[in-house]
Amino acid sequence: MNRPSDVCGQQLGFLFLKPRFELRSPGGTRKSSVSVEGFALIDVLVGLALVGVISSLMIVFLGQARTMMRIEKATEMQMEVDAASRFLETAISRAEPLPLSKSSPENVIYLSGEPGRIEFNGVQAIGFRSSVLREITVSLGSEAEDILTIVQKSRRGSDSSRSTENQSVRLIAGVTAIKFEYLDGSPGASLWSDSWSAQRRLPAAVRFTISVDRDGATYSSAGFARLELADHQAQPMN
Repeated sequence: MNRPSDVCGQQLGFLFLKPRFELRSPGGTRKSSVSVEGFALIDVLVGLALVGVISSLMIVFLGQARTMMRIEKATEMQMEVDAASRFLETAISRAEPLPLSKSSPENVIYLSGEPGRIEFNGVQAIGFRSSVLREITVSLGSEAEDILTIVQKSRRGSDSSRSTENQSVRLIAGVTAIKFEYLDGSPGASLWSDSWSAQRRLPAAVRFTISVDRDGATYSSAGFARLELADHQAQPMN
């Protein structure tokens, strides 16, 4: 009769035995035993091939995604520069034939223009069906030289409660260059010039270019403003 300790030892030994499969021939002869463990070499090769194909597709997809993101970013930046150009076109085209604050009785100037700066009087909207006459200066800002800034100075007699004295508006940043040109529409002088200081006259048109540098890329936009009141301005006084 086996003792209890021997029976427990036999049972534990049976639990830790490694399962093996034995193949026998029809006649009952036992063939070599084989352990079924791990993956076959062909399985590993197929898996590596699949990983390589998926990796190649992911690289192509990521490359196309980066290209689309660059194109989208460049398009958005160009739209921003074009919007700034259209805004300037509208503002300059509404210039009024009124003397600037720096004018004197002997030197009455309606519009003062340089290659990088323009000053004029114009009507600006300040609310729903409300507007105010302001003296407008467009140039590169003094705080950061790459920011195109519009300074709006309220004219005497405007509604001071609805306007701000010397209000500065940043139009667009990253500006590397801006150039204004002025067209003299008087008879026999239909040429573009880099400056304008004619007495009691507005130029017939103003054209300009804006160049902006962002993330190593340069974006530019050209604008053309035909002054609406250039043909109805006051004639020079004798």
